[in-house]
Amino acid sequence: MACPPLTYGICYRDVVTIDSLARVVHKSGHRALRVALVVEHADQDQVHELLHGKAVDTGLPLEWLQGAYLAVDFPPGSGETPFVEVLEPFAQADALYWEIDS
Repeated sequence: MACPPLTYGICYRDVVTIDSLARVVHKSGHRALRVALVVEHADQDQVHELLHGKAVDTGLPLEWLQGAYLAVDFPPGSGETPFVEVLEPFAQADALYWEIDS
């Protein structure tokens, strides 16, 4: 996947220009879900497997960084509700942090 997981403001297929700094010239309509698992949380492996399974089930492109950071690409017209429903209980238990960037 070409979704830049840690680059805020840039999503898959955005057109960017890079001169003295990078800026988006045209937004693609894709959105990036970013998740950071809390390493100290006892259920990190369980949460990782659950999120990975959810992403695979939906067929959406995903990328893991060091097993604790997840980026999922949402093409135009796709919904994030299935992920949000899974993420919220873990976020409320301080097991992870998440956001959606467009």
